[in-house]
Amino acid sequence: MDSTPFPTRPLDVIALTVQEFTLDIDMDQTPSLDAICARFLHDTNRAVVWLIRFNALNTWRAQSETALWLAASDGTSDDVCEVAAGLSLNDRWEFDSATFRTAIAGATSKRLRAALP
Repeated sequence: MDSTPFPTRPLDVIALTVQEFTLDIDMDQTPSLDAICARFLHDTNRAVVWLIRFNALNTWRAQSETALWLAASDGTSDDVCEVAAGLSLNDRWEFDSATFRTAIAGATSKRLRAALP
């Protein structure tokens, strides 16, 4: 029984919790559809949302300037996944690069502040 609406437009792609998005994530390998659906046994539309977000993240990661930007920042893969779990998608079903980087910088700053004594 699906409770998540099926995303027919990018703005319909709901946010996932960080835990939902990152559970056993291997950012270098797309899991099978069966494995994704197994994460969301009672909500296949949520599995679709996960796959859309994962693909948008991999599209962002594949951009030539992304690796350089990440290497120069204090962002971690946890920061990146936190943002990917909830950031809105653009009209191309992707993350806007500048907005995504700004959100990662915010997540990184929040994490670093929380680590201060």
